Amino acid sequence: MVTIQISLPEDLAHDAEEMGLLKSDTIAEILRAQVRRLAGEYLLGIADKLAAAGDIPMTPEEVQEEIRAARRDQHAARS
Repeated sequence: MVTIQISLPEDLAHDAEEMGLLKSDTIAEILRAQVRRLAGEYLLGIADKLAAAGDIPMTPEEVQEEIRAARRDQHAARS
């Protein structure tokens, strides 16, 4: 666990406290959701760059076939 200290405008801190938003588990949930949202935005941003570079994203079926092929290779290496 990491302990952090933040400074907030007094009115925001008051409102957040009244709504129960300043609890550790609630803040962690809020931060996790924001991290997921930003990661999703980043991935969408690089998808455009990949498309512009001529790379075509794989379909879910192609991804699954790559996984199967890797597993076959691992199995063959063990045998």
